[in-house]
Amino acid sequence: MSNLKHWIWLTQRRGIPGQIAVRLLERFGSPEQIHAADRGAFETLGGLSGEAVRSLMEKSLDGADRILGDCDRLGIRLLTLQDATYPERLKAIHQPPMVLYWKGRQFAFDEEVAIAMVGARKATPYGVDTASRLAGELSRRGALIVSGMAEGIDATAVRGALKAGGPVVSVIAGGLDRIYPAFHRELYEDVAAVGAMFSEYPPGTEHRGSHFPIRNRILSGLSVGVIAVESARASGTLLTIGHALDQDREVFAVPGPIDAPDSAGCNRLIRDGAGLAAEGWDILRDFQERFPDKLRPVKDLPSWTPLPT
Repeated sequence: MSNLKHWIWLTQRRGIPGQIAVRLLERFGSPEQIHAADRGAFETLGGLSGEAVRSLMEKSLDGADRILGDCDRLGIRLLTLQDATYPERLKAIHQPPMVLYWKGRQFAFDEEVAIAMVGARKATPYGVDTASRLAGELSRRGALIVSGMAEGIDATAVRGALKAGGPVVSVIAGGLDRIYPAFHRELYEDVAAVGAMFSEYPPGTEHRGSHFPIRNRILSGLSVGVIAVESARASGTLLTIGHALDQDREVFAVPGPIDAPDSAGCNRLIRDGAGLAAEGWDILRDFQERFPDKLRPVKDLPSWTPLPT
């Protein structure tokens, strides 16, 4: 297995998008071999920009050593694409992350009914109540909630799952030592204590707007299904749903009033074929046969009885 510093060195190269990094690994076999290669080897590979070749010829490992030192100081561990515990479902996506920085519990994601919950940052009371209830139901039945840590539906889903006693996995768009938003510090600590936190960005990386759409492919990639709780017609939530569809994940949406802008995206998803999610079992019934030992029965609500006429 390659030294971790070579993995970090590779992820810090400029002008090398994910698909090119995968090609380099396929060609050379490991980050150590990529690091040892000369200019001629890169130029004969083809498809590399001049910037990428110049960056690959920068062989200093000082930056990688600093990042490893920060990880050691902060209790952050690393998972690389070639590790045996790297989730197969994540490895199969387009542009899987080369390295994941993480804290907390270790999960066998390929054996988990991981459900990503996404939605609006400026959530309505309806969205907040629904996200909290659904996250709690899913957790009590044995699902693993995966979400971000943004204000709104993300944080509400995390709190709902934690309140139900379930672990949570959060994927964030900056370094694990950068709390965003700042008032979520206790929530970060709670997730790291009973669940896990992941990022493809090293410690010290600030959260940037451009990171969130990139991060979203990991949310869906770790999961077997994605549920949109509240979304406008054009939103980051729908970008995550797009990743889920590309990755052949099951997609669900919470319906809302037909004239509510905050539910327009979810209503459109249902119109276009997404599963309608009004309760936890609307989502989990699709995975019962696939994960018979994971999902726990919970006392169902009484059967609906029509009102007397």
